[in-house]
Amino acid sequence: MMKIRKSMQKGVSLLEVMMTAFIVVVGLVVVMSSFVATAKSSRYSERMDIANTLLQLEMERMRNQAYSAIESETGEYWYDYPDHPDFRKEILVTQFGGSVKQIVVNIYFENDRRCAQATTMVAQL
Repeated sequence: MMKIRKSMQKGVSLLEVMMTAFIVVVGLVVVMSSFVATAKSSRYSERMDIANTLLQLEMERMRNQAYSAIESETGEYWYDYPDHPDFRKEILVTQFGGSVKQIVVNIYFENDRRCAQATTMVAQL
């Protein structure tokens, strides 16, 4: 009579190693893609913060000008803000009647793909 021996497996099969490696790689890809998304979001927030600061500066400049000196103007990259060459301004002034002007200030960045905007009204008293 032949004895059947049960072989005791010790170790890990190649298939198990490959599956484990695949799961680890998929997990790392997910984690890395979330890091990339977070970095992009952080960069956008930083640039929007700069645009809002420049927007406030332009609104203050308009506020401090004489009523007759408030006019539309369009800026250029590298020229308007030497410290922030990726930003440019556009100021649109619309006259309502004889003594009221609407001022729309746009700060563009990322080659005009993004914009921060503020609108105000100014009256001559």
